[in-house]
Amino acid sequence: GGGGGGGGNTTGARGSDNAKDIVTETQTLLKYEIMDGAPVKGELIPVRLYLRGIPADVTPTYHAENNRFAVRYFLNLVLVDEEDRRYFKQQEIILWRKELG
Repeated sequence: GGGGGGGGNTTGARGSDNAKDIVTETQTLLKYEIMDGAPVKGELIPVRLYLRGIPADVTPTYHAENNRFAVRYFLNLVLVDEEDRRYFKQQEIILWRKELG
């Protein structure tokens, strides 16, 4: 057993006020194994995500700019125990850019 994976998704929506006009796109930016072996119950596993390692143009998070589009990123974690049971967790992450200058 063991392991876990992380990935980020970017989702965009566009269209008018009608729900049928909304288009959602999802893209997996990267996948990797965090650890090998089963963690002990209650164990904390720190995860550091380096943005330079993502093979895509990462933008800040945008929330419904002019009701036209939104860009959101999610970290999807999968934990596999020694009996090959899978546990899933999805967490939205917010990316921002400091003021330049």
